[in-house]
Amino acid sequence: MSPLTKGLAALFGLPIVLAVIFFSYFNLTGEDRMRVVCKEVKPGMTKAQMNQFVLDKRLNGSVEDRGASFLGDPRSYGRHACKVTMEAGAVKAAEYSLAD
Repeated sequence: MSPLTKGLAALFGLPIVLAVIFFSYFNLTGEDRMRVVCKEVKPGMTKAQMNQFVLDKRLNGSVEDRGASFLGDPRSYGRHACKVTMEAGAVKAAEYSLAD
């Protein structure tokens, strides 16, 4: 293999390998990470506390006063999420959710 061929292979192949590693790592570790985040959500937290929690944890999504909200992990492109059920402006329950 010539030095030019090796250089081109490294130039174009390395970013592809790194992208695959990056994507795989965050998807393989996403479940554990989001289960920990969901356990930190306590029943009775207000909407304002939840909005601050979303900002602190850098999650995707927003919390509504009523119903279910999905707070996704941006590193796994929202595949791993926390389903937060709100009732009357306070958290009723939170559980891990997989978007598959």
